[in-house]
Amino acid sequence: MTKDKTDRTESDLRTRLRQAMILNAVLDWRGGVVIALSILLGFFLPEPFAGFQAWYWLVGGGVAWAALTFSILSDPDTGARVAAELLKHNYEPTTLHGPESRDKMIKAFEYRGRITSTIARTKPGVLRDHLVQTANEIDDWIANLFSVARRLDVVEGDRTLQQDLESVPKSLQNYEARLKTEPDAAVRQQIQQTLESRRSQWESLKTLQSTIERGKLQMDATLSAMGTVYSQMLLLDTKDIDSGRAQRLNDDIAEQVKDLHEVVQAMDEVYQYKQ
Repeated sequence: MTKDKTDRTESDLRTRLRQAMILNAVLDWRGGVVIALSILLGFFLPEPFAGFQAWYWLVGGGVAWAALTFSILSDPDTGARVAAELLKHNYEPTTLHGPESRDKMIKAFEYRGRITSTIARTKPGVLRDHLVQTANEIDDWIANLFSVARRLDVVEGDRTLQQDLESVPKSLQNYEARLKTEPDAAVRQQIQQTLESRRSQWESLKTLQSTIERGKLQMDATLSAMGTVYSQMLLLDTKDIDSGRAQRLNDDIAEQVKDLHEVVQAMDEVYQYKQ
């Protein structure tokens, strides 16, 4: 996966989040009540006093609905909840077959939920706005964490690959032993060619093994960092915005996202993963 492709993935995530928030606001039940009430008043109480016209109710209802929709869109609690729901829908842990990766993704969503609760308890202001921005960056974090988990899932579920990882080393030993004892020169040459091919295959498999291990370690590091971010968010206050502590927190998240990008790219290069 190239950096441009990853950037597009993050951009798509934010686009889907904005669309989900707009849809959530537009379809909010309170807005439906406002519109329905204005229609009913226009029908049953068209002229409550002299000079009043029935369509005034519709205009007033439309204005009230627009104000309510804007309020919902600008509410950080609503944004955090919609983001969490969208993330869970797009990166559902139960779609992963590997129990290890699945458990790690579930833990990541637990952290995201606790972070959402922390934001909800924070008073409106600069600090809360910053925490909302931090949560948005963590959403990118989760998206990339799932990319690593899904690739690990595919590799570990590849039966042919797993069989090769077990059989190729044994095959190498057998060919090396035969090469030492084979008396026929032509056969030895053929064994040598086969041995070189097997060695090349084994080098590729070892590179893939190393990349898989790197992916697992990076997932562990990301979860640990999520826990650190969550604990630091609990300790942040308004003065930390000016001190740069909050910015360092965002920088740490950006570094983790970058590391996840690199792992995804490395796995794609050695395994030729296709979504």
